[in-house]
Amino acid sequence: MVKWLFLAFSLLLSSTLSAQHFHPPQAQPGRCYVQCLVPDRYEWVSENIILRPEREELAALPPLLAERRDSYVVRPAHVRLRAIAPQWAEEEVRILLSPAGRKAKPEAYVAVQETLWLQPPVRVFAVSEPVWESVQEAVEIEPAHQKVEVLPIRYRWVPQEVEVRPPGRRWIRKKPAGGCLEADPENCAIWCLVETPARMETVYRQEPIGCDSEDPDDCIRYTIVPAKTTLKPAERLKEPARAVEQTEPGHFQIITRWQLRPGQKEPTAPANTSDEYLTLRRKVLRREARVETDSIPAVYAPIQRKVLLRDGGVETRVSPPEYITVMKQRLITRGGYWTWREVLCEEKLANLNIRQLQEALKARGYYAGRVDGVLNEQVKAAILRFQAENDLPADGNVDIETLQALGLGG
Repeated sequence: MVKWLFLAFSLLLSSTLSAQHFHPPQAQPGRCYVQCLVPDRYEWVSENIILRPEREELAALPPLLAERRDSYVVRPAHVRLRAIAPQWAEEEVRILLSPAGRKAKPEAYVAVQETLWLQPPVRVFAVSEPVWESVQEAVEIEPAHQKVEVLPIRYRWVPQEVEVRPPGRRWIRKKPAGGCLEADPENCAIWCLVETPARMETVYRQEPIGCDSEDPDDCIRYTIVPAKTTLKPAERLKEPARAVEQTEPGHFQIITRWQLRPGQKEPTAPANTSDEYLTLRRKVLRREARVETDSIPAVYAPIQRKVLLRDGGVETRVSPPEYITVMKQRLITRGGYWTWREVLCEEKLANLNIRQLQEALKARGYYAGRVDGVLNEQVKAAILRFQAENDLPADGNVDIETLQALGLGG
């Protein structure tokens, strides 16, 4: 295997020397060199492409309702009437019925009848109680409120071209020229440097086109949610209390008393005679009857209901931008054709311990096969990957730079 590698290097070196007639720069005796095609070197980088830019969007705020323990009116406040009876006072009355002089001269007097009220007629009141009826009344348990709906914004996909690899150059080998004078026609191969166009990839970004409504710019809907009620037992006033005025008849007594006739003088009373009197007790009205009112407070019962703390509304929210990650190739170093590189000479290549090479690659995680001293395809693939990841010309050759990077000298 070592001899095969040496023959490959020798053929490449001999064809290079026959095709090119110049010396590698800063060449030193005892060292071997070869010219190789070094391609442009790229690295993969990620770039975020905006699919949807930062934007302000309207968001609906739901109405805010809170549960509370409350009460409702079972019986409303009302007025109760009270009838107050009249107040009386008693007094004693002494009435002159017949003067003493009448016995001396009866013709001078005349009999007169009078009505004497022992209790005069008076106004009194009769009141009735209010009349109630039992009903099932609708009681509000959730107030009417405003609800807001914001229609979602619709988007359309707009294509966008993204450069994932910049334009570059590469060498293309053409067929050997027909007039080649070399013994090996391959030495007359034509290499052309051509421009390679940039490689593009299409990504799609989103562009707003309004909402799904007759007017794309009017994306807000306002709705009034009616109040909710439930039936609860209650009492409602059917007839209010009433007061009826009445007249209570009085009590009287008819009496006859004697008084002088007009133009007569009071005669002298005979001896041992005296006036005749009638003593009675009668009632005198001190305070008239009246109607007084009492305010009776309402009667309540507990109920669980919702109260409105805030109507539905709209707020503006800022939505962050949305991205898609695209992997792009970025040029690290520009390659070229026929770059001089130092390789192992025959005697050094024969002395190279392939086991050391395998162990060095395995220690760095590039080789997972057997350490058997055989330069097989797995070892070559490990060398190529090591070179690519360590900024070395990735051609799979065991050159001085690769050995030095593996710590094997050279």
